[in-house]
Amino acid sequence: MRSATSGGREGTIQLRSTNAGPSAAVSQAESLENIFEANIDRVFGFLLSRCGSREMAGDIASETFAEAARVFRDGRGDTVTQAWLIHVARLRLIDSWRRRERHRRRLARLSLVRTPTSDGPGDQDGTEVYAALDRLTDRHRMVLVLRYLEDYPVNRVSETLGISYQATESLLARARKSFGRAYEKVSEQ
Repeated sequence: MRSATSGGREGTIQLRSTNAGPSAAVSQAESLENIFEANIDRVFGFLLSRCGSREMAGDIASETFAEAARVFRDGRGDTVTQAWLIHVARLRLIDSWRRRERHRRRLARLSLVRTPTSDGPGDQDGTEVYAALDRLTDRHRMVLVLRYLEDYPVNRVSETLGISYQATESLLARARKSFGRAYEKVSEQ
């Protein structure tokens, strides 16, 4: 067994496969450690050069080597090469960019509902959006989060809240107005 950190959580990764004895587990752990030591700088540098954030590069490198540990645990350690690690790191980085872009678009959609006279999305990091959401009633916040941040269609929002479709549309209209007023106040500060 080997202690590893992934995504800010410390955990234990068991490298022993179900049919391997203790000596095979030690050999796998040594192999994984050798691969880690030989490739961590390359993987981290690859990620850093593409994302520009040491924190993000470190997180994605951790995810990459955690995936390598899973592959070793499944008895397929011979497939883990430098090219494989870079490929996995690239895929994890693309996934991260996609998640961030989806989140940014959702925040922009929500900030667009603030007032009819608005001239587009306000803050790009969502600070003002979340501050405005905090000022709303729980019900208004919930309906807006489900519809605009979670991207639920109106019928799913109505099912989740246990109200009719028409009641959901009315609630959304009132919540958007409340959000617009709250967003205006937050933006003025």
